[in-house]
This record gives sequence, structure tokens and C-alpha cells, in this order.
Amino acid sequence: MSDEVEDLSFPNAVITRLMNEALEGSPTISKEARAAMSRAALTFILYMSTTANQYASNAKRKTVAVQDIFKALQTNQFEMLVEPLQEALKDYQEQTRKKKEEASKKQQNKPETINENDEDSNNEPEDDSNETEVE
Repeated sequence: MSDEVEDLSFPNAVITRLMNEALEGSPTISKEARAAMSRAALTFILYMSTTANQYASNAKRKTVAVQDIFKALQTNQFEMLVEPLQEALKDYQEQTRKKKEEASKKQQNKPETINENDEDSNNEPEDDSNETEVE
């Protein structure tokens, strides 16, 4: 696993953007500072993921649930992150719900196109040429 961890990294542009947003005045950030921040973020995520996975395993589940992440944060003394993350999760779920509703409304409001040829194809055309009139 340690070989795989060395290969993991975040894009420098993302790290730089996040650091600039967090720091006032957008100071110049050295390459070493970006690398250190990227490594710290990666280490944090891997550690929280491992801890959350242990909670899921203890509950005899293969899937890590959001509650496992919250427990991992609390266990590792990051309680201050739980509430903001719960708010962010609620916002995300609300946005996802709205998108689904909008998509279903669009699907319901979409008029069905009826091709006139389709209606006629079910009915055989009437051909009067073979009929004879009896008088």
C-alpha cells in the first residue's frame, strides 16, 4: 500500500486555489508549501478513510457510510468538523433532490411527438379496386 500512496496526489491548481481562498490577500505560495499541503490533505483523507472503514467492518458492512466518516472524525478529535460537514451534506442532498425534481418535471412536461405515419401503419389501407359491386 505504501507504494500506492506515493503515487497519490492532488492537482497543484486545486491546492493553490484552496490555499488562496483560505489565506487573506492571496500571498505567493511556494512549491514546497503546496506539496506539503497536498501531502497533509492526502494523509488526513487516508487516515479518516481507514478509520471509517474500520467502523464499517465492525458493523459487518462493506460499504463505508457517511455516519462512519462522522464517527471517525469524532474519534480522532475532529469534532469541530462534524457540524459544518453535516450542513454541507444537507445542502448537497437538497441540491441533488432539486436537480432530480427538475429533471422529472422536464420529462413529464416533454410533449410526446406523435408521428402521423405511425398511426396509419397500424391500419391497413383500404383498397377498393378488388371489390366488385353487386347490383
